[in-house]
Amino acid sequence: MKKRLFLLSFTLLIMLTSLTGCWSKSELDELAIATGLGLDKTENGYKFTVQIINPAEVAAKTISTRTAVTTYTSEGRSLFEALRGLTDKAPRKVYLSHIRKVVFGEELARDGISETLDFLTRDHEFRTDFHIAVAKGMEAHDLLTILTPMEKIPANKMYFSMQTSSEYWAPSLIMKIQQLISTILEDGKEPVISGVYNVGDVERGSNLSNVEDVGAPTDVRVDSLGVFKGDQLIGWMDQLQSTSYNYIMGNVKNTAEYFECKDKEGSITLEVMEAKSDKSVTIKDGEPQFNINVAVEGNIADVECNIDLMKMETIKRLEKHFSEQLTNLFNDTVSDVQGDFQSDIFGLGDLIHRTKPKYWRTIKEGWEEQFPEVAVTVEATVKINRTGTISNPYEFEKEE
Repeated sequence: MKKRLFLLSFTLLIMLTSLTGCWSKSELDELAIATGLGLDKTENGYKFTVQIINPAEVAAKTISTRTAVTTYTSEGRSLFEALRGLTDKAPRKVYLSHIRKVVFGEELARDGISETLDFLTRDHEFRTDFHIAVAKGMEAHDLLTILTPMEKIPANKMYFSMQTSSEYWAPSLIMKIQQLISTILEDGKEPVISGVYNVGDVERGSNLSNVEDVGAPTDVRVDSLGVFKGDQLIGWMDQLQSTSYNYIMGNVKNTAEYFECKDKEGSITLEVMEAKSDKSVTIKDGEPQFNINVAVEGNIADVECNIDLMKMETIKRLEKHFSEQLTNLFNDTVSDVQGDFQSDIFGLGDLIHRTKPKYWRTIKEGWEEQFPEVAVTVEATVKINRTGTISNPYEFEKEE
């Protein structure tokens, strides 16, 4: 009995010492919750900008003259020093675990982001589910000061805009930190990051009047991809090139494709419902040759042509026409990337690495110089599944 009592007392003592309670707790009213983070390069180090939520304004049911967020900026020789420098500006300790968006200024991105990635992964407060973007042609600080309509919290607006755009529009791409680091470290593949920029006057965009108008004079857009080589931004693809990249990589979930009719009078818009990409490589005379097949399925969404959609040969003709147009676009994009950027963002080297490892070991060291010269052929095939709830366009006149 005494032995059982001793064991029970000993067990309880161990449990009491291990259950120390909320020793590291922080009260909510003692924290400044950051939802957006902007990182810029300065002459002596870094500029650290945080977008802080004003809880009272976010939860308010009535309109006030105060904004839902406040931005604070600090500079330091290192990112952590800049973060700690916020303590003499922000009224509370900045809490980083709810960051939704991290934006690199373009100058910082062109200089290299490896140091910033080290900070973002090393600090224990950061989660890994935030989106990463580059402020196209501007500082991240200026982007985070813009107030946006509909979404009271601008960082949330950028987060949801990128999420929606990646699902229903093709030029953007969601990039998270683990994926970015993995791509940078991977052999034979270079990263791309979505660009975010403002349309309108930055100074006016930071005023509450920007969200009081029906059409906000200043807004934030997401419609292009930045091309990297290693950890450095080297240039931007335009909207068409960004869309082509996502098709080639199999990232397109749903989008719209506009095609001119054969006679150039009118147009047809295809709602893309599915797109798949298949890459293969063969070695011929010691040189790699790549074939990329992009299979697109969609529905007719809008017709402004004088065509008869009731005929099967019309559908077949449209499928062929659409396939040719996309094939030309995709091949032009690959040629532009090889010539202008010379960065293997398509992961062709990684494809060799995975499928022909012995051959990869012989060309690995010179792949960066070899990539611009390799033969790449892209072929698109389009299949039309449905023509909509009506058959022919209202203005269709049957030809005699």
